[in-house]
Amino acid sequence: MHTTAPPAEASAPAAKPERRIRVTPNAAARHGGVLAGIVALGILAHSLLTGLEGEQAQVALLAVVWTIALTGLNLVQGLGGYPSLAHAAFYGGGAYLSAIFLEKGMPMSLAAPLAVVVTMLGGLVVALVFSRTRGQYFAIGTLFFTAVMTLVFTNAAEWTGGPLGRPVDLGYSLDQTLVLLAASLSVGLALFYAMSLSRFGARLRAIREDEDLAQHVGVPTARVKLMAIVISSGFGAWAGVLFAQYNGVVAPSQFTYAQSFLMFVAIGLAGYGRLLAPVVGSAVVLSLTQLIDLGPGVSQIVLGVLFIVVTLVVPNGILGGLAALWRRLRPKEATS
Repeated sequence: MHTTAPPAEASAPAAKPERRIRVTPNAAARHGGVLAGIVALGILAHSLLTGLEGEQAQVALLAVVWTIALTGLNLVQGLGGYPSLAHAAFYGGGAYLSAIFLEKGMPMSLAAPLAVVVTMLGGLVVALVFSRTRGQYFAIGTLFFTAVMTLVFTNAAEWTGGPLGRPVDLGYSLDQTLVLLAASLSVGLALFYAMSLSRFGARLRAIREDEDLAQHVGVPTARVKLMAIVISSGFGAWAGVLFAQYNGVVAPSQFTYAQSFLMFVAIGLAGYGRLLAPVVGSAVVLSLTQLIDLGPGVSQIVLGVLFIVVTLVVPNGILGGLAALWRRLRPKEATS
């Protein structure tokens, strides 16, 4: 009588080794240096806001506010490569909504975040409509949105005050607003830096390089663009809230499609996706349009010519050109 051996028990699958993210000392030092530089920029911004007066103080305010707003735009346009012209609408939405909510008796602790959230819902609508478009179609669609919002800011006089604008109730003291402006600049840049190093940032860069290929290898391109637009609108809205608190008055002329175009140019001049692109871009654009008096319309012409020259000579922008120059010079210094 033959007996059959009992079947061997299936061996349990080997446990997968835990995936550990190793941070080398050099990488840790680099990240620490970047964050220290971001904090230093915030301190410098606060010093400029408190130390300057008159027109120079106004330009410093605009530079800080634009840096906060452009940090969000740098996600969509810089990392993602999508030319968004809706940013002035988000910027104005935060300013106007916070003013309306304060007028209705809301405390600033509720009015400010609610203005940002409602604006981000508007950004979600824009993303749902235009996130599946590309290139010039995306630019034209977002430009149309900004034009519509400019009409709303101008004609909804009961809420916005009409073409002449409306005053803003102050929910923060001047000192609090200045601290928030400087802190928001640093926090915004730090958040952008973290997102640029994350999988989300890598997916945006893949979309910028070749969207068809990114979609083919499994990147959910429409969803990633939607997230980028919504987050970007939040940055713009918060910048608008702080601008309204400092300025005390908001008017439609501050949030037109021309402002969206200047923001677009600022990122392009400085360098798409670069961490300091919002800082450098806002400084260049505001210097030409606010500090240097070249006559009516001449500043915009000079800015347009400069944008074309930079695009042709250094396609990666001012910061990209400086980085390339540094890479060329560094080996020579090392061997000398």
